[in-house]
Amino acid sequence: MSIPKNVATEAATDGACSGNPGKGGWGGLIIFEDGSKLEIGGSEENTTNNRMELTAAIKILEKLKEFNLKENFKLRTDSKYVIEGYTNWINNWKKNGWKTSSGKTVLNIDLWQRIDSLRISGLNMEFVKGHNGDPNNERVDLIATNYSKGISLQKSISEKSRTKKTFDNNAPEKTNRLLSRLQLISEFATQGYLLKSNELYDLLDIKNESAIENFNKFNWRNWTITPINKEYWQISNKT
Repeated sequence: MSIPKNVATEAATDGACSGNPGKGGWGGLIIFEDGSKLEIGGSEENTTNNRMELTAAIKILEKLKEFNLKENFKLRTDSKYVIEGYTNWINNWKKNGWKTSSGKTVLNIDLWQRIDSLRISGLNMEFVKGHNGDPNNERVDLIATNYSKGISLQKSISEKSRTKKTFDNNAPEKTNRLLSRLQLISEFATQGYLLKSNELYDLLDIKNESAIENFNKFNWRNWTITPINKEYWQISNKT
């Protein structure tokens, strides 16, 4: 008898582009009933922000096919383009043979046709305001932005890691956020990912650090933060 898969409760996606068109990145996140998370991301060399937003949604919908979803499952995104297209515009496009009201071929038709083929019964798309403190939106934004800059974050958490609880659900919310942040910093140290100064500020949740402003090496909790060519930062474990 097969073992039932863990239930997915929510998902988030985001896309980014360094230049529009330019090198793009996308990020996605799935949250499970046991508190664990699955993250995916990728990049394209010559694309647009809208194509990356659509690609993020497509990749998450493809991945969601592997899991059981809770009732009234929500895929949250800060792209009204994706939401309006998926819920409204696409119906008229299909009636008109994938033409707009002006008779032109729908822009990004390949991605819209793909996303339409991946529809999941009971899944709803929900708008979340970007850069407004939502932790899951901030996380997928970071994944997408880093990929668009050529800084690869982990493409996915292994199935073994996914089945473990990310943190204790009984712990205070503030402690949960801190633990999640420390785990993320540890991952950066392990993988050797590079960060821009503004990304480092966000990751460490600090402001106006003179060492960062002056690109000076410094220690923070369990880690050493080292400047790279006065442009990037690298996190490593203290020796």
